[in-house]
Amino acid sequence: MLEVLRQLDAGFGPMARAFQLGEFALWVGSGISREAPSLGGIIARALEHLRVKAVDPATQAVYLQPFRTALTLGGYSIDAAEPHFLEPFETWPGNVQEGIIDNLWTRYSALLDIRIPGTENDYMLWDAVDVRAAFANPKPPQAAHLGIAILILEGALREIASANWDGFIEAAVVRLGGTLTGNLQVVVDPSHLRDAPGKARLIKFHGCVVHATEVPALYRKFLVGSTQQIAEWPYTNFYAAIRGEVISLATNHRALMTGLSLQDGNLQAAFVAARQANPWPWPVTPQAHVFCENEIGNGQRQMLQAVYRDSYNNAIEAIETSALLQAWGEQVLIALVLKTLGGKFHALVQLAIGGGALAAEAAVITETLDGLRNHVAELAVGNRTAFVNQAIALWSRVLSLFRTGRLPERSDGYEILTMGSVDSIPNDQNAQATGLGELGIALALVERGRSDGRWTLTSPVGLELSGGSIVASGNRPGAEARSVFFARTAGIAIAMEKRGAFANDNTIVIHADDMWKQMNGGEDELDSPRSRSRAPGRTGTNGTQHICIGALLASENSIEQLANSFFAEFVL
Repeated sequence: MLEVLRQLDAGFGPMARAFQLGEFALWVGSGISREAPSLGGIIARALEHLRVKAVDPATQAVYLQPFRTALTLGGYSIDAAEPHFLEPFETWPGNVQEGIIDNLWTRYSALLDIRIPGTENDYMLWDAVDVRAAFANPKPPQAAHLGIAILILEGALREIASANWDGFIEAAVVRLGGTLTGNLQVVVDPSHLRDAPGKARLIKFHGCVVHATEVPALYRKFLVGSTQQIAEWPYTNFYAAIRGEVISLATNHRALMTGLSLQDGNLQAAFVAARQANPWPWPVTPQAHVFCENEIGNGQRQMLQAVYRDSYNNAIEAIETSALLQAWGEQVLIALVLKTLGGKFHALVQLAIGGGALAAEAAVITETLDGLRNHVAELAVGNRTAFVNQAIALWSRVLSLFRTGRLPERSDGYEILTMGSVDSIPNDQNAQATGLGELGIALALVERGRSDGRWTLTSPVGLELSGGSIVASGNRPGAEARSVFFARTAGIAIAMEKRGAFANDNTIVIHADDMWKQMNGGEDELDSPRSRSRAPGRTGTNGTQHICIGALLASENSIEQLANSFFAEFVL
């Protein structure tokens, strides 16, 4: 993850900036939905269905030849396969199974185009694979889908085109945002193009199994998978409206390709049509097409040749290097979330200190915030879905407590930092008035102490309010862990206190404004007779410590002075 962020900070920096501004459309294909039935699993389901029918005397006459055709497409000898015909496909020798599936992986559309006498044209997908059963009872959205949902909610991602049939993106948006309405416009058939727009639009140009399962009479026909369907897609009137929107995306938006093999000819045709309508020049900054892959494959190369045409031969290495973001879609999407949130905090911090004594040193604060971002990225190892879920929970806890003094209403929801994209922040009076810039400065100061080795930071244990936003522990023998809260105003801090947030008498509250200090006559809260949180005569605890970022910003003339004053008050 850190390596991906470094790419987004360096050579792919202009691309990352353009993505945050909504200039990129995201193209999603097979491979990104790892919890969906894999292409290999779909192939195995189709083969097993044909095998069962081919060995049944009642259906053998109809199905034996289609089964033989499927095996031939899989590059396997019929004579070698016949001894296994009576055995379930999953029990065939491993090398045989893998060989057939590997050969069919790039020919799956031909497999789905096998015709069975007396059946519908989509029999292989609808009945043999039984696509509805294959996608039934889906698992929760995974890291990549959650990343997409966050980018939608934060206003960075506005257009998505997906060749996948599953409903993971929609499920992720509903889980994090509470509803599709207003957040995501899902387009499966032409009538959906007339629906009310959302913050983003998802065009499922190969259909949707969720829709097809719920209303098969209407949506079954939009499932695209066979060779014939893919061949017809660029030309027939049936797909004209959806095709027009896909070509428009390819024409007018930069493209970030994730999990997409580009083996389907209809998608290649869309980009060829886009090039004819409004070709991308070369050189172009930021780059117009970026692939999340380990290397440029034949499909990607063909697309670049089509897009840049006459320029390609004169700049092959430069074009391919510019297009290869060497990481998989999951890592890239998580990194873009971190990059986007970091970029928003950069803008908020600059507005918070603009015109003041610290304005010239804004870069020091934003660089420290990037250090916090990078530290978070270093933790994204192993099961990234588990990491993303934990990160969302902690992030939402921090923001909800800061804004309202309450824990998030939905334990698995997502708290949006700002409603619009990063470029809207300078004109977003609500974002500026809610102390988010001061929150960014507070996070930077806390991170500076961590990176300097003064303390360590961990997530709260349990869900109780008294656990705080985060937990800080001093790096010295006998240091006691303290719950740390971030509060937008003194009123929110008082409300949290009334709810028992500071009950352990060992809490640090970081305020965005300076009202708490004014309420206490400018005195340090621990020594003030107006102290609300420390019991008279109590010993052995630190008491509740209040730090006002607004007051520190008003009194300090350099970042070093600001940090030293903060460290003096952040007692561990």
